[in-house]
Amino acid sequence: MLKSTVIALGLASVFAVAPAFAQDGPDAPQPEKRFYVGGFLGDRFGSGQTFSGANITGQPRVIETPTKADITGGVMIGAVAAQGDWGRVRVEGELSASQNSIKRLVLNNVRRELLEGRKSITSEMVNVMYDTPKIANLVRLSAGGGVGNASIDYDIRYNVSASGPAINIPTSVSGHLAWQAIGGASVALGRRVELTTDVRYLRVSEHQVERFNATAGTLDSVLGTRYHSLAATAGFRFYL
Repeated sequence: MLKSTVIALGLASVFAVAPAFAQDGPDAPQPEKRFYVGGFLGDRFGSGQTFSGANITGQPRVIETPTKADITGGVMIGAVAAQGDWGRVRVEGELSASQNSIKRLVLNNVRRELLEGRKSITSEMVNVMYDTPKIANLVRLSAGGGVGNASIDYDIRYNVSASGPAINIPTSVSGHLAWQAIGGASVALGRRVELTTDVRYLRVSEHQVERFNATAGTLDSVLGTRYHSLAATAGFRFYL
């Protein structure tokens, strides 16, 4: 469901500005400060994530959940805040979403039977970006970062052993501090359109998840964790 939403979001952004691409030309006006809209799609690489804590009797619980690579996408609206011979500074608001499937689950150094495993994340960020002056009147390099809010949905289910019990981690967490670092490049297509490629590192602050014994219907433990991931994306910016 999330993957379809991300793809639809990216395609809708492209089709919304596609008619204007053909109208762009070298004589289009280029004011010093301009607003823009944009979007991106890409690959959220797999990464490790560890949940750690103890159950109600004090026994340690350490769960490792490495993930597979999967899709990410987002949209943004921003403005050129300042520019000169030194380059330019942009400020933008970004909404993004991604999803990763879990490859395997290891509890206390023993691999368990994974019945279902997925992590979905959405984030709302405010980014500040620096772009270099154009290289060969065409390419800009970019670097910057952002801070904001993230929400994560965990849907993890596994068997402790062949005979059970089944354990669920069906936790949704929201309102957690997130930050990201971004580096990339853009290529100008006329004065109004730029094609972009970026590498994005996202990190979400420490939060807790609940671990339930599905067989007994009881809460087994509350575990702490942090989320981080790396993504490579391609997209566009269209200047209004």
